[in-house]
Amino acid sequence: MKTPDLVFRGRRLSSDRALVLAAIEVLPEPAAVRDAVRAAVADGADLVSFAGAGAEPLVEWARETFPGLFVGIDTADPSVAAACCEAGADLIIARADLAGVAARFGAGYAASSVPADAGLPVSGTVLDVGVLRTALPEGVPVPAEGFPVLVEVAGDGTPAGLARAALAASAGVAIIRTRHVREVRHVAEMAASIAGTRPPAKAVRWE
Repeated sequence: MKTPDLVFRGRRLSSDRALVLAAIEVLPEPAAVRDAVRAAVADGADLVSFAGAGAEPLVEWARETFPGLFVGIDTADPSVAAACCEAGADLIIARADLAGVAARFGAGYAASSVPADAGLPVSGTVLDVGVLRTALPEGVPVPAEGFPVLVEVAGDGTPAGLARAALAASAGVAIIRTRHVREVRHVAEMAASIAGTRPPAKAVRWE
């Protein structure tokens, strides 16, 4: 499915399939985190998000090393969110109400709910509906509340999880958060090809 255009800090992000967000945990050894980002980019991640203390220098490094990559910070701490935005983060994945920080920096904002009158543009706001354990979370239409939807799937990387990811992509989910970038990107591309929004990666004619 074609993803709605998203605008984070003035940068436009669009695709003919569900976008893939690589969830990167900040580890004590920064070299291991940088290697994880390089692997995610090589596997086709559209975005990466850092979760954990010490993310600010990694955000700065990722933006410098991969200028076209969209970089997010996953946090509940307003000071961490602000520092990472100053370092170049495009998106705040908020575990608390950080709408004011996002509005101040013009960053994208993904959260389980969006405060009214927060000064956030629709094009830069994403509804994070959490972990999908079925095709779609009960009672949440896609797109939900007028915003594009971000999901993670139960069993990420397993056959069942990839099936859920394909169903979510087919239903119109905009962003799928994963630690298995290559596999999830493949199912997102497959779902888009079946829907007709993307040419198939390889056409085979059966005689």
